[in-house]
Amino acid sequence: MTLIDRYIARSIAWSCFFVTLILLTLFVFIDFIGELSDAGEGNYGVGQALIYVFLTLPELLYQLFPVLALLGTLVGLALLANHGELVAIRAAGVSLWRILGSVSIIGFVLVVLSFIVGEWLAPKSGVFAEQYKSRLQTGETHFTNADGGTWLRDKNHFIYVEGLAEDGKPGGLRVWTVDNESLEITQALHAQTAIPLERGWQLSNVERISLSMSGIGSDRVRIMPWDDLPKQSLLAAASTKPDELSVVELFRYVSYLKSNGIKALSYEQSLYSKMVAPLTVAVMVLLAFPFVFGSLRSSGIGHYVFIGACIGIGFHLFNELLRFSGLVYGLPPLFSALAPTVLFLIIALVSLRRIF
Repeated sequence: MTLIDRYIARSIAWSCFFVTLILLTLFVFIDFIGELSDAGEGNYGVGQALIYVFLTLPELLYQLFPVLALLGTLVGLALLANHGELVAIRAAGVSLWRILGSVSIIGFVLVVLSFIVGEWLAPKSGVFAEQYKSRLQTGETHFTNADGGTWLRDKNHFIYVEGLAEDGKPGGLRVWTVDNESLEITQALHAQTAIPLERGWQLSNVERISLSMSGIGSDRVRIMPWDDLPKQSLLAAASTKPDELSVVELFRYVSYLKSNGIKALSYEQSLYSKMVAPLTVAVMVLLAFPFVFGSLRSSGIGHYVFIGACIGIGFHLFNELLRFSGLVYGLPPLFSALAPTVLFLIIALVSLRRIF
């Protein structure tokens, strides 16, 4: 990396840092005001609401990454242009392609950071934040589930999980078994807890009811093995919001749903959106380049911030429009996730062609 590469990358990196700091501070304040309406439920007070908001910061950062990359690159290059440094670099014989290569360095770093935050940090912190809030509001120390329960279908079993412990073990488990031919319920059981074993599960405090042509039978079992429950990771994925799952978890759960003949549109959309997100960050960095080099005349930073804000808002609205339209009208999930990024990539390439 040459001196020019380091200088341009450092300028954009500092701009991205300050833009991130400003936007996160603004959104933390807005989210905190919104959380105050839930304060007072159980042990969830004002201080706990502030902690909850800070726990959701990685998830918020991941959602804002495209806008942060765009604004940070715009402001960083605009500062260099306003100080005459870009003109000096061009006068020294450095081509636009060479400068674009320098910008691409920090763009690559932002892409890697967005992947790390989206794949590891945001999902874990999001789940922990929801568990933290639920535990304080309900007073339950063992089981937490934001939506009150989760339904699954596994082959001929219909499963209802009342909640998950913080270690991912299910509790309040109910299973209805249906005959494949008659489609009638043949067995219903309720277990207080379920512990995963190397193969299968161990259910405890089980109440079991059997239904047949000869009558109804019931019994209670303190401990019994059960091999037909899905894996613990699938139960955890079913009890978690799609946006709080990693790409690997989403892929496994989508495959599981499809293998059981269940539509997984919302989970597929989240899967493809997370896969496309790093590409979106790269496109936003690329899109900022022609706006600055289209005219190296001195323009106020506010001018570039306004441009970046308009583009960022436009991208977000278009992305959300396609996302909800896809759910309502059954559009292909890959199309809904990829179309906004491809459109803005085309705009970026057309704009770049005008200056090269």
